[in-house]
Amino acid sequence: MVELSGTASILVLTFLVATMLSLGMQTGASGLTSLMTSRRFLVRTLAANFLLVPIAGVALILLLPLQAPVAGALLLLACTPGGLSAVQFNSQVKGRAAFTVAVMCLLAVLAVFVSPLILKLLLPAEVRLVIPYGGALLFFMLFLLAPLVAGMLLLTNAPGVAATLAKPVALAGVAAFVGFMVQTGSIRQLAVGAIGTVQAAAMVLFILVSMAIGWFMAGPERDSRRILATATSMRNVALCMAVVQASAPGHAVLVPLIAFSLLMVPTNLLFSLYNAAQAKRAPRANGGLRVP
Repeated sequence: MVELSGTASILVLTFLVATMLSLGMQTGASGLTSLMTSRRFLVRTLAANFLLVPIAGVALILLLPLQAPVAGALLLLACTPGGLSAVQFNSQVKGRAAFTVAVMCLLAVLAVFVSPLILKLLLPAEVRLVIPYGGALLFFMLFLLAPLVAGMLLLTNAPGVAATLAKPVALAGVAAFVGFMVQTGSIRQLAVGAIGTVQAAAMVLFILVSMAIGWFMAGPERDSRRILATATSMRNVALCMAVVQASAPGHAVLVPLIAFSLLMVPTNLLFSLYNAAQAKRAPRANGGLRVP
């Protein structure tokens, strides 16, 4: 069984609560409906995460010389979107905070119900996964939805206070995220070392393929492409680990899952930095005006 230390648990929960609270203070409830009104983007988001990435994952498993635990981890990850860390990178897209939250929340909730159905189609009949529905939904309600709603209520009833607190709270979330990555860095590095360079490279390839799927499925608008590329490549490691820990046997899959949780962060960090640099160049290249 893999358990986070007390400090790591506090840091990851602080990151989630602070980030969601800050995003709630920056956007109203109406902003969250933007995803539902963008039907074409909604369909593309669901197709990318619940159809194309699972297909790509299966293809890589069949084509690459993967160890059995790594192949099992990749199959779980390919079928389970909604990685919560995506909000840390996508919240930096200016003016798209509500859209970012909507995409992440939608994928995280649907993964609890849709991913088991996909896995049932792909896994051998004798493999039985236990899905912790109650725990996953309770976690979502307490640490994602509750602070988000609290932030939106504060914005509605005390907009001045919300405007003052939003940035400091967001910075607290960033600090907690960095602290969590540092705190858990050694065990993640050990996990990467345990699976070996070739297997780790296969995981990075899966991340890049997933990112490309999200990018091209998002449509022509660059910010939408950035949001969906990150959301699609950052798979729901927490839910995958909860499923593996509740199911027996199969705990050997935990090591590659932990390795993946390390590999997807620097990959998306580089992607985020590249897009930030491109966004800064765009106004200068167009006489100070952003291209819509």
